[in-house]
Order: sequence, then C-alpha cells, then structure tokens
Amino acid sequence: MHKKTKQERQEAIARILGTAAVDSQEELLRRLSEDGFELTQATLSRDFREMKIAKTPDNAGNYFYRLPGIQLPQTKKGKQGVMASFARHGLFSIDFSGQLAMIKVPAGYAKGIACDIDANNISGVMGTLAGHDTVLLILYDHADKTDILQAMKLLFHS
Repeated sequence: MHKKTKQERQEAIARILGTAAVDSQEELLRRLSEDGFELTQATLSRDFREMKIAKTPDNAGNYFYRLPGIQLPQTKKGKQGVMASFARHGLFSIDFSGQLAMIKVPAGYAKGIACDIDANNISGVMGTLAGHDTVLLILYDHADKTDILQAMKLLFHS
C-alpha cells in the first residue's frame, strides 16, 4: 500500500464534492478516510484554501462545500427591499457606480466578506478591495447588476 499523494487527496476531495452534498469538514474527513486517506482537519483546511473551496447556500438556505466555478443557485428574481434584506444578513447597503459597487458592512467584517465574495467566483465580479467597513467590488463591463444583487443575497443569507 503506497502513501497517497497530495494530488491524489485533492482529486478525491474534488470527486466527493462534485458528487455529494457535504455540509461539514467532519463528513468529508470520514469519506476521505473510507477512501484510504488519513489527514487532519488542518490539512483539509489547507486543501480548501488551495482549491478555493467555499461553503455556499442552496435554494433552501442549506450550506454545502463547493468547488470554484460551481454557480450559486439562482432564485426567482423579483423587486424586493434589497437594503432591508442585506441589513438583516450583515450587509447594510450596496450602491453601484459604473463598473464599481460599494458595499457597507458591519465594522471589522469587510475582509471576511470580500474573501467570501472572491471565493465564490461570482459572475461579473472581477475582484474586491476591503477596508474596515466597506468592500469595493470591481465589475467587468458585461456585469449584470441584478445578478450580482441576487448572488449577494444568496451568499449572505443566513
């Protein structure tokens, strides 16, 4: 029996996440163990960072680990009180100006929120810059602001 490599382990992680709804690191560690991989939670966390795996919600609001490039589930679009929704879930407001969007967040949360946005590869978002209580989204020319609002609601809905 040979020692399994990092590449084999990461391929197994991708296979498992691509075929099963995994909602905890413990569950993924158990599945990897069943496949002959022995690793610590710290090693799994490093793999998550390297592979850009994020925990994102489905339409029902249940959170699962997903590989990058897996699109956020789309919900029915409609005119709703965007500011009220964001205020309940951690984002105070979002304002667009050309190819930029400024998100106001609770003090001290900007870096974490920017990291979550970056990790989810939201269509239309080129990147983020984080301050203390603001996140600047830099948008592609083709960005659809309605889709970005929907993605923010899905991503930060508790």
